[in-house]
Amino acid sequence: MSAQSKLRPFLRDNLDILFIGLNPAKGSSDNEHYFSVNQAFWNQLKESGLISAYVDKKNADEQVFGNNKHNYMNWEFGITDLVPQIAESDSRKVKPVQENVEHLLEEIIQHEPKVVCLLHMKVFKLIKKYISNIYKLDKADTNSSLGCIVPNLSTYFFKVAFPHGNIITSKTKVLVYKDIKEYLIKLSNR
Repeated sequence: MSAQSKLRPFLRDNLDILFIGLNPAKGSSDNEHYFSVNQAFWNQLKESGLISAYVDKKNADEQVFGNNKHNYMNWEFGITDLVPQIAESDSRKVKPVQENVEHLLEEIIQHEPKVVCLLHMKVFKLIKKYISNIYKLDKADTNSSLGCIVPNLSTYFFKVAFPHGNIITSKTKVLVYKDIKEYLIKLSNR
């Protein structure tokens, strides 16, 4: 049985990157810190150059999402989930509904981050399905760079496989994070 999540999203205006997962994992919720069970996500951010130091998974979310001293160029990062209230480690047991997608898109529109990084294929597929009803997604199935997929919103979307527990290599995920970094550098030079 899924539990109520104890995690508090790091969501605010003026974010450079908003990471979006499917839902909090049970272990992370129990620890009350995002990605606190496995070090992979934090190592991938470091290897990509998005953060400048290896951070300990036990409280890395506070250092990277709640603070920006380790973030490249002091960029502001945040995180939330499509289904933030459910703590569950088996994504097959998480059944998002259209209202979850609508609420998430409302939050994205309200806070208008420069980049949204979708961290789970299920999140991407649900957002794609919902947005495809109102807007055509080009190259969305073959490319990690999705573009500005929400009408009248300058937020640029990327998708990347979940940090661990799948067949996608860490190296591949790091390359996507490097693409995000390069996109934001170009954006800041305009």
